[in-house]
Amino acid sequence: MHPMSTRLAAPPRRVPLSLQVTNYFNGLAQVGWFVFGFGMIFFWVFSANSDLSFLTFRGPHQVAQGKVLDVEGTSASENDQPVSANHYEYSVAGRSFRGTSYSTGDSAAAGATVPVEYDASRPERSRIAGMRRAMFGPGAALANLFPLIGLILLIPATRIGIRRNRLLREGVLANGELVNKAPTNMKVNNRPVYELTFAFTARDGRRCEAKARTSITERLEDEEQEPLLYDPNDPSFAYVLDEAPARPQFDMNGELRGRGLAALGWLIVPALVVVGHGFAAAVKLGLWP
Repeated sequence: MHPMSTRLAAPPRRVPLSLQVTNYFNGLAQVGWFVFGFGMIFFWVFSANSDLSFLTFRGPHQVAQGKVLDVEGTSASENDQPVSANHYEYSVAGRSFRGTSYSTGDSAAAGATVPVEYDASRPERSRIAGMRRAMFGPGAALANLFPLIGLILLIPATRIGIRRNRLLREGVLANGELVNKAPTNMKVNNRPVYELTFAFTARDGRRCEAKARTSITERLEDEEQEPLLYDPNDPSFAYVLDEAPARPQFDMNGELRGRGLAALGWLIVPALVVVGHGFAAAVKLGLWP
């Protein structure tokens, strides 16, 4: 039985921050944050070090004679060929500049004279002719697909959280009767996911339905009627309270109760992603150390 009072405070109701956090970061959102965070590792390693000169360093270029100062091996390889960093120096209009270009396989020798292509409007932007301005070729940018998958998961998960919090704040309480239960093609922890349909009557007399998907169906089958919240302006938007991961509870005055410290658990993965990749961004941009 859902632990709530028979009364429900009139909207707009106060939704405790801990309950909002639970709705925003549970379930699919946790998967999305994990996939996004894991995918960003590939972004920093590959995409952030991919040469997009065909977009960012388009000609025509000026050419100056440069001198290779040092050739340094990197820990990277491309097509089983080691990638080398070629450090060089060149002069434009009496000003000296230094740069690093990357090559796969054969490299220039230290002390060799090489042609250096540079941007006439920003002569500090350059590369040794025939080499790359970044460690990997443009194909490495395909690693962007990994964090993109995480974002694709996060978008609907965040929308669901926003809508659930809005219903808690403004929704109307009704009781739904289970009228259909059908298996889906999904499984969670080797348990089949079912779609359950609940019929309810909106306050304007319309007969409406609310659908819930869960692998823990006993939560939604323990009462003859299940409490749900629906949007009075669009009763097709509704959710059964026992389906919600937050499982909102109400006090005797019909006000929502917070989740307390339990909500902090949902913030662990997002916090690690934000802090970890925020630090990586600061290092990449030269803001740290």
